[in-house]
Parts: sequence; structure tokens; C-alpha cells
Amino acid sequence: MLEIRHYVKLVLNTPFHQVDLGSLSLDALWFDVLFSRTKEGKFFPFSKSFDSITNLNLKAIHVILASLFFDKESQIPEFPKETLLNYLTNTLPILSDLVPKFDSWTTDSERAEELVRNVFQTLNLLPQGETKEYFNDRFRSIDSRERTRILEETKKAQERAKEILRQMKQKEEEEAASKYNRE
Repeated sequence: MLEIRHYVKLVLNTPFHQVDLGSLSLDALWFDVLFSRTKEGKFFPFSKSFDSITNLNLKAIHVILASLFFDKESQIPEFPKETLLNYLTNTLPILSDLVPKFDSWTTDSERAEELVRNVFQTLNLLPQGETKEYFNDRFRSIDSRERTRILEETKKAQERAKEILRQMKQKEEEEAASKYNRE
């Protein structure tokens, strides 16, 4: 495996201007990628077709990842195809919703690194020169899903604090009214 910066650079240099996302066959793309890596072929390597995907943002993320795996210099070791299928089927749609403009993955180095670390974590791959602890710590610090979770928790905590303050104020007003009525 190479250092993470090499993979981030691959993502940042994905040639989107050469791809017509509307007519792209994701099945053909993934067949070519996995055939080039394994030299096994004749049949589509996954049990699920991706050609029904019409969301261009999601298709673009597929192209980004395919270019990452297709690169001859990437040195990505073998990985279970079913794990990749699960990632492409379940995780990519979530990432597509969290980062709705696909060019963010190819123009923002932090988003590119997030995508690389996200797929590497799923495939249990570790870039050269990183410990598992460093990898996980860095991934958590840039993960859009983690950032969204933290924002939601913060929002809930603020709402709870507002409700507590409202209840305290209401109780003070009731006590003041009660005291006024007694006097």
C-alpha cells in the first residue's frame, strides 16, 4: 500500500470531464475494474446490478472509486468483492446524500481523503506509514457522518437546555404569582 496522499491525489485527479454520467454503465465500469485487478471475468462480478442508478451524484462517486481501484500504481491489495458490493450498495448512497455535489470529492482534499479512508476502513486496508489508531483518529476527524451525528447531538442538547430554562422560568413565574396572591 502507498501513503494516503497518493490515493487522495488519485481521487482529486479523477477525469470527470471525459465521462458522460447519464449514459455510463456502472456494471461495465465495475466489471472492467475488477477484471483488470483479478483477470477473472466473463460474468459481472457482483450479485446486484448498478445500472439502475439514475442519481448522477451517486454515479459520479462510483466513477471516483472505480478510478481509484483501476489505477495501476495504487497497490491496493485483494479484498472481498462482497464487502465492496455491500459498501457500494449501502454506504455510497449515504455519502451521496451527505455530500450532494460530487465534485466536492474531487476538488476538496479533505473530502477526497474522507472518501479514501471511508472505503479503506470498510475493506480493512491500512495506508503505508499509518497505525490503525492514527488511521481511525484521522478518519473520525474528517468523517461527514460523524460530523452530522455530532451536530444532531449538539442540536438536541441545545433544545434540552432551552426546555429546562423555559421550565425554570415558568416555575419562577408561578412562584412569584403564588407569593403575590398570598400577600
